[in-house]
Amino acid sequence: MASKTVLREDALGSTRRVVGIKGERQVLFDIAEVIVAEAVGRTVWLRTDLGRFRCAIDGIDNIDDKYAECGFVRVHRSYLVNLSRVREVERKDGGELELTVENYGGVVPVSRRRAKFVTESLGL
Repeated sequence: MASKTVLREDALGSTRRVVGIKGERQVLFDIAEVIVAEAVGRTVWLRTDLGRFRCAIDGIDNIDDKYAECGFVRVHRSYLVNLSRVREVERKDGGELELTVENYGGVVPVSRRRAKFVTESLGL
């Protein structure tokens, strides 16, 4: 049975953890190990250097606030991005942006509505 605990503190109270699920395994990641969180319907997928894991809690809105304090930004209705893993920003026609994120294997779209906040968050 999958745990509904998404983030927890370690014994020292300093390390934030996120629970990913792969098959019957629950895998604990330090929040900094997560590259991108992507929503597909109500399911949230965590992309890490070790691969893709289903998040233990459904709904990207349910984890958005918890990730924000850890360096994650909501860039699109379906994506949260670890800003420390962003390597390139490309401006597309119509004001949309695309982010190239380290070890993601593709680009992450940024909505026009969130573009200014994302570029400011990246110091651009």
